[in-house]
Amino acid sequence: MRARPRASEGTATVPCVPTLAIDIGGTKTAAALINDDEFLEHTTWPSPPTAALAIERITTTAAPLAREASACGVSFGGPFDFARQICIRSMHTQGWDHLPLSQELEQALGIPVITDNDANVAALGEYQQAAHLAEEPKDPLLYVTISTGVGAAIVANGQLLRGAHSLAGELGHLPIGHDKTCNCGQSGCLERAVSGYWIERDHHQPAQDYLQDPDNHRAWIENLARGLWSATVLIDPALIVVGGGMTTQGERLLEPLRAALTDKAHASNRTPPAIRIGDPAGRTVLLGAAIMGREASRGSR
Repeated sequence: MRARPRASEGTATVPCVPTLAIDIGGTKTAAALINDDEFLEHTTWPSPPTAALAIERITTTAAPLAREASACGVSFGGPFDFARQICIRSMHTQGWDHLPLSQELEQALGIPVITDNDANVAALGEYQQAAHLAEEPKDPLLYVTISTGVGAAIVANGQLLRGAHSLAGELGHLPIGHDKTCNCGQSGCLERAVSGYWIERDHHQPAQDYLQDPDNHRAWIENLARGLWSATVLIDPALIVVGGGMTTQGERLLEPLRAALTDKAHASNRTPPAIRIGDPAGRTVLLGAAIMGREASRGSR
């Protein structure tokens, strides 16, 4: 275990204590010990098939890191009740419904724990990353993840907009004009048109194969742009960061999406938001979890 950083000689500052960050995903779980933006330790493992096994594995793996940390921030891959710190459900594995996750991890790790859904946590990390790029506007920031589903989060003035029921930023369920029914019960949802799950279900092939066809890709970009433009009209973001599995397309996604949003902005006499692809390695979500953990250690959650 790496030694805990200490204040420099001759200063009256309190020693800087690292924060434990955990990212619980459907297929992979990661833990890191982070001091400011520096990763001191970092480990990943396959996510177990149930909540009980996942918490047992987190406890075993993260306990040595927790002994070096002041607090812990957790990213959870599913809807999460932030006010009560309780899982709503997981989209991938069993046993998470109504689980008081932060309370269980606090008891297991012996440090304060704060949890939020993965889109919100990633948005915090991307906001901090944008702060290091002086040439890039960042406020408000809209983070959108496009993968099996579509998730989103909003950061303004450095604060997440969570909403009255921890459900702000449900961009995937904005209507974009088609007549197909979504899992949420509505018709016309963005997620129903652009997510990997629905592409495979509707077209009987993986999204990466379906989108190789230029006409399919063009229609997919236009649907995605409709949803992002609706969010832009409502939020007026300075920056949109796009994350998730679909971003492996790189410039094949970014260039036409930027052009589509620019066209829509010019037609409305508005300024288009800046747009970029988020961190593909998963470190940004851990950075966001560490930011939350530091808030927990100050008692400000």
